Amino acid sequence: MGSEETNAVAQEIIATLDSLFLAEKRAKLQISALEERQYPLATTFEMVQEMEVDNAIEEALTEFGFEYYTVDDDGELWISDEHGLMVFLSFTAPDGRYYNYRVVAFDVIDEDENV
Repeated sequence: MGSEETNAVAQEIIATLDSLFLAEKRAKLQISALEERQYPLATTFEMVQEMEVDNAIEEALTEFGFEYYTVDDDGELWISDEHGLMVFLSFTAPDGRYYNYRVVAFDVIDEDENV
């Protein structure tokens, strides 16, 4: 796949993830306001929102042909050999900074090719 196509897919993924994480932030603000008045309802609402965001992310990445891999307890990894892209979700970098996601492009080579 050409770099223009890879860039287009990456931009669509970034837009989708940004939208989903923005919706998640809005829901967290609603949950904060609700916790003060009705804690049980806030807890249920939070659980439903998290499931909806997780399902939407999975659906979006699956539609682009990504496959899911578990990295460790801290994050998730989605890889698409077709697009030459990896998406790391919810991880902490070695320097301690937390990221919602990071999209990384890579070259797909055959085992027979010399690097």
